[in-house]
Amino acid sequence: MKKLFLLFPVLCSFLFSYATYSYHPENVTIVRDSFGVPHVYGKTDADAAYGLAWAHCEDAFKLIQYNLLPAKNKLGSVLGKNGVLFDYAMQFFGVDTLVENRYEKDLSPEFRKIVEAYTQAVNDYGIKHPDEILVKGTLPFSPQDVIKGYVSVGILLAGAGLDLKAIKDNLTTEFFQPNEMGSGSNAMVLAPSRTEDGKTWLLSNSHQPIEGQMAWYEAHINSDEGWNALGGLFPGCVSVMVGCNDSLGWAHTTDYHNFGDVYKMKLSNNHDSYWYDGAWRKFTYKTVRLKIKLGTLKLPVKRTVPVSVYGPVFKTKHGWYALRYPSAMDIRGAEQWYRMNKAKNLHEFEEVVKMEALPLFNITYGDKDGNIFFISEGKIPLRDSTLNWNRPVEGISSKYLWTKLLPYERKIKYTNPKCGFLFNCNGTPLQATAYNENSKEYFVGLQLFTYNRNERFSRLLNEHQGKFTWQDFLRIKFDKSYDDSGRYMRNFKALFTLEAAKYPDLKDAIAKIKAWNLSGDKDDTHAGLAMLTNKFAVGKLKLPYAFLMIKDKPLTETEVVKALGKAKDYLLKKYNTLDVPLGTVQRLMRGDKNYPIGGLSEVPRAVDTKYDKEKGFYKATAGDGYFQLMKFGKEGVEINTISPFGASTRPESKHYTDQMELFVNEKTKPMSLNKDAVFKSAERIYHPGE
Repeated sequence: MKKLFLLFPVLCSFLFSYATYSYHPENVTIVRDSFGVPHVYGKTDADAAYGLAWAHCEDAFKLIQYNLLPAKNKLGSVLGKNGVLFDYAMQFFGVDTLVENRYEKDLSPEFRKIVEAYTQAVNDYGIKHPDEILVKGTLPFSPQDVIKGYVSVGILLAGAGLDLKAIKDNLTTEFFQPNEMGSGSNAMVLAPSRTEDGKTWLLSNSHQPIEGQMAWYEAHINSDEGWNALGGLFPGCVSVMVGCNDSLGWAHTTDYHNFGDVYKMKLSNNHDSYWYDGAWRKFTYKTVRLKIKLGTLKLPVKRTVPVSVYGPVFKTKHGWYALRYPSAMDIRGAEQWYRMNKAKNLHEFEEVVKMEALPLFNITYGDKDGNIFFISEGKIPLRDSTLNWNRPVEGISSKYLWTKLLPYERKIKYTNPKCGFLFNCNGTPLQATAYNENSKEYFVGLQLFTYNRNERFSRLLNEHQGKFTWQDFLRIKFDKSYDDSGRYMRNFKALFTLEAAKYPDLKDAIAKIKAWNLSGDKDDTHAGLAMLTNKFAVGKLKLPYAFLMIKDKPLTETEVVKALGKAKDYLLKKYNTLDVPLGTVQRLMRGDKNYPIGGLSEVPRAVDTKYDKEKGFYKATAGDGYFQLMKFGKEGVEINTISPFGASTRPESKHYTDQMELFVNEKTKPMSLNKDAVFKSAERIYHPGE
């Protein structure tokens, strides 16, 4: 009895937080199609959000917890050093207190109902499946925890994650602008004037890791209140992030403007003060508490974080650096995505975009009225153009303390260009349409660099005459080539000009490289050697392969000789020949299924790989993943999609791997927003909890 009495306050707290929201499973219907993709129907938007969360928990409850646990400082206790970064970022940037303080003020009552319903479903699922809870005592999650997940991931994607890594590795001078955190994204849209059927065609092809907490999950959300959207979202998110409704669609590609700044602090002798505006100013301090899993142990770690006028300070033996990001000052991104789901035309969609709540992302848009639109979005600081903003900024003056953001009117955007096409593959937004229609605008922090993918899309779209056929559209989407006059050939020129007489031990390898057609077809026996050479060229840079596309100095002859030599040695040791097809070297694998896959890093059909020691080949881990092909006309929208694996992350499910064969063969599956069609082809119809 005494123990029960002591537990009573805890139980009351749990029941109060849990009973505050009352969304009912009987108002929700989940329809699983033949590929297991959930189509969720609710009477209200909140009901639909409840159903979305329940369906996603059925398929990936572990991943949802991964994205919510940092709000409780517990991901490091599950994933060790791979999770502690998210716990650290949550506290380092003050996301926990920001959301708690702003939740009621900054989010509309309408949207809070969506978040509350979603959260209740996650808690309901966890209560019904206690064996799936990763960390005891984490339930209930709160609506604020969901928003914290959005904000912290947004800060990291906006460049802070790479900043922290660069500071730790003493590479801040290499990062004049944030570079690839993942492997990029592709998007293009064609106006009806350029398509064979007179419809608007849109490709949404965001390149994420193909497994894990940042992989896309496909879902269709429908309510009687007018929500009817299909697309991709991350675990723990309450609405579609990339996708379409029955009137319009949009794609995201990561843009690499300077969304924040890194300041090198000038410290006093005892490190308790920093030099600012001609005087020493004392740091304030906050404490970050972490738990890190090391084997079977969970070790508590406490860190004291100095805070400057610029922001929190990351301490290293190389120096102390403050980070300042506007994405750490706004919690409304989740609501903007929800409202994008419900927009019905270009005017409504652009009004939502003008919320300017997303931390970053280009938006490529098309609709049934024939409009195409592009904007390079995100929270971009308004900086004094007379100052030097190269990283790291000298943190000694209030001149570098920006307090405003670049206004919407100055952001680079295009609406219905005469050429009839728009695209972005993570390149500068100054290369997004026809050569003669590209913007010439400028602001401090503007991304000026580009990648091979962007160069390929630009060339293939600009060189095409007349209307595009659907096969033309697919040919561009699945292009596997490096451009013969672009950034790749500039930075890898030394590889293609090697003299066999100078390197007789590499004579055969040099001949194969020179015979290679710069493409990544899975059956190409030259491409296997080329892929490995590219992979080994990264060397000890500790940077993503994409960095080799944009670095100022091309690879040297010494560097490419070393990389080519390692590639040759690998093939001979593994296969006893250099004539190895690319699809033998790199594979798409999950469970007991294992397929050869074409594509290369930084080509439109992007395939990024990691070496699997156990299997002895390079396993596809990122790049081209879930994508949507959409056609918008007066009669509605036609949708085709595919995922690299399947709808479920559970190995026992038949939908764990059932899309793999289609994916590697560059095929898609049809999808529908029509309720009658969805129910007619249903594999299973049920209410949450049944």
